[in-house]
Amino acid sequence: EGADRKAKRLATEQAKAEAAKTDARKLAALSAKIAAAISSKPKMAEFASQIRLEITPDGLQIQIVDDQKRPMFDSGSAVLKTYMRDILREIGNALLDVENKISLDGHTDRSAYGNADRGYSNWELSADRANASRRELANAGMPEDKLARVVGMASSLLLDPADPLSPSNRRISILVMTKEAEERLLGGQRVAVELENETETPTGSAVSPPPR
Repeated sequence: EGADRKAKRLATEQAKAEAAKTDARKLAALSAKIAAAISSKPKMAEFASQIRLEITPDGLQIQIVDDQKRPMFDSGSAVLKTYMRDILREIGNALLDVENKISLDGHTDRSAYGNADRGYSNWELSADRANASRRELANAGMPEDKLARVVGMASSLLLDPADPLSPSNRRISILVMTKEAEERLLGGQRVAVELENETETPTGSAVSPPPR
């Protein structure tokens, strides 16, 4: 019995390692696809400096950052500028065939919101901006069930901590999650499915990823 458990554990670890490699390849290809889509269209290319793509341990992070001369939203507003809608729809189109779950966060700088005394602060503003971005991705055809979470972060995670008022801190962050990050976020339910699959897998064979 001890040998069987060890063999199953080894098979699970090998399967997870293979899944991680597959995720890495897919996310790198997605990053290249988005970069190419932006650079190949003159209308989009002018916004390239505001779109940052980075492969992180949790997945492909797509950040759309504010520019002093070209903000994504008017100050204190959650209404998307026209070019921000274009950017999000282009990204949404690129995500249509992606199986991975997505996390979407809204961020502000540390400027105090003007109506904070009425109970509406940067927390609400960043959440409203994240949801406005979610709606635009949905308008591009991205299924709602592809989203794992939509969160307003206010100024709790600054992109430029040295300058809390920098426009770059005002941003929308889209994370195309790896399977491992997805399981951590969604908690025990998806992990339980995987463990159940493990018990049904013959010793020494690879574990199939949980169904989506």
